[in-house]
Amino acid sequence: MVWVRSEIKSRVDLLVSYKGIKYGAFAGFLATCAISSAIAVAELFLGLHIGTFYSIIGISLGLNNIVFAAYVGFGLHTLVGTLIGATLGFIGIRWKKIRMLDPLRALLIGVGAGIVVWLVLFLPITTLLIQPSIQRIVIILSLSLQEVVASEDLSSSITKITLIAIAFHMIWGAVFGFILSSLLRIRVYKIKQHYGDIINIDPMIRLVTICDNDGKVLFSRHRPGVQNLLNSEESKKSLKLAMDSWMARNQISHKIGKGKYVLAEYEKIKRMTLPFGDNYLLYITTEVEGDHSKILDRIHRLEAGLEYFK
Repeated sequence: MVWVRSEIKSRVDLLVSYKGIKYGAFAGFLATCAISSAIAVAELFLGLHIGTFYSIIGISLGLNNIVFAAYVGFGLHTLVGTLIGATLGFIGIRWKKIRMLDPLRALLIGVGAGIVVWLVLFLPITTLLIQPSIQRIVIILSLSLQEVVASEDLSSSITKITLIAIAFHMIWGAVFGFILSSLLRIRVYKIKQHYGDIINIDPMIRLVTICDNDGKVLFSRHRPGVQNLLNSEESKKSLKLAMDSWMARNQISHKIGKGKYVLAEYEKIKRMTLPFGDNYLLYITTEVEGDHSKILDRIHRLEAGLEYFK
């Protein structure tokens, strides 16, 4: 049983990490796209051609065609922004001290992360890669645009963009934090909606706990007015035992088929464990008088999207 629990914990950790990476990557991608628009506005404000910033990045990497260099620069910028978002999403969901559900807190954390990214990534790239390539960038831009580009003007523009980039990175962080927080809150809202639908199926239902497919608790609450028969630690232990048993049976599902439900009947309560859709597991307790077959039928109707009328 020890190795089963260890394997379950590893799978849970992996799934949690994956969700953090997925949400973070999506938020990072959208935030980077937003900043790309802001960069275009800044270029117009500075009297530069739209795409100059990305062309400079590509040329600094050794490319000679400014159009291709702009595409490469834009692609790298988007890729790096997405990867940074994925990394921050992973850290945010794994580090328990950071709670990204609160929009304001997520916004502030995002802004702080944006400043750090500017310091450790953008500033060194500008100083060590772009500035030493000024003369080459000037020559390629002048030939491609058929106009004189002064190295002093370009260097001044790059310095201004570097300073403006502090605000851009703060905006990136704010957008990233807001989007990530929104994604997490949407997920929590959907889970709470499931709880409300299930608890109202039958008045005999005492407790509804919703877990993901690897047994991680997403939401758990008793029916209002119901007295819990177990203390907090006992409740956690009971849930863990039920989830571990379900996962252990699931290890041989390829031979005996997928589990439909597990029912345990005690003197004071009944306890059911069953899948709900493709993404959740339910842990439900009812009064002894509760008709578990009727409750299961109604859950399956709810699961199938059928409206139930009393």
